[in-house]
Amino acid sequence: MPKAVVVLVHGPCLGPWVWDDGHDGLRPRLESLGLRCFAPDLHEAWPPGPWSRRIAHLPLSRYIDRLHAMLGHLEGPKILVGHSMGARVVEGLIARGAHDGAVLISPTPPDGLEAAARGLAARHPAALARALLARRPLLLLGEPGQPDPVRVRELLLGARASEALAARVAASLRDESFAACLDWLRPQPVPRDADVPVLAISGRDDPLVTPAALRRTAVAWDAVAHVVPHAGHCPMLGTGAGIVARHIERWLFDT
Repeated sequence: MPKAVVVLVHGPCLGPWVWDDGHDGLRPRLESLGLRCFAPDLHEAWPPGPWSRRIAHLPLSRYIDRLHAMLGHLEGPKILVGHSMGARVVEGLIARGAHDGAVLISPTPPDGLEAAARGLAARHPAALARALLARRPLLLLGEPGQPDPVRVRELLLGARASEALAARVAASLRDESFAACLDWLRPQPVPRDADVPVLAISGRDDPLVTPAALRRTAVAWDAVAHVVPHAGHCPMLGTGAGIVARHIERWLFDT
């Protein structure tokens, strides 16, 4: 599907940088194929100023509204690529008529991820308590302003991620809307009138979106599905970036 605009939607506590990490980032790989890429910052939907309790209550629909308005200024077919919570944003855009194509990376299955997320959070009870009391999801990954690279590797990257990558990601993480994260994890059926080609991708070592969860998403969307070996919840970071890019390339030009 040449001349398409690939819209790259980041996940929770991340940012547009996640698509450019290192020389093997997903965005430069896709641009090398002649595709135009647009990577918005979902946090532009926040009110101005630092994180606050007000931001903690922003729903996922706030992000969907903002990106929906931005898409109206992009010409040509739009391939929406969403990671994690960003995949839920993409699903919301599909429900509003975005039907050119979608790539869901580490997506939430229709039956939700609440139980899986509670199980992971329970491994770190003190961090969970702080995050719930403050309504700040980032606290699950470490102390305020100091996410723990070890926990980042465990929850986001997978055991085989390098120390350098874990440290780089930990230093780049930021606060997220607590309400939006809850919306991301809740069950949500596929829109009844959805008629869009979908590619679903996850990491084999993802502790949240397991291969079984990916299969449920693929069945619901009638999607092509691929599991990236030795990758965690962010399979587009590190060595998995090339594999994710190849899956997207083949899917795009075969669709």
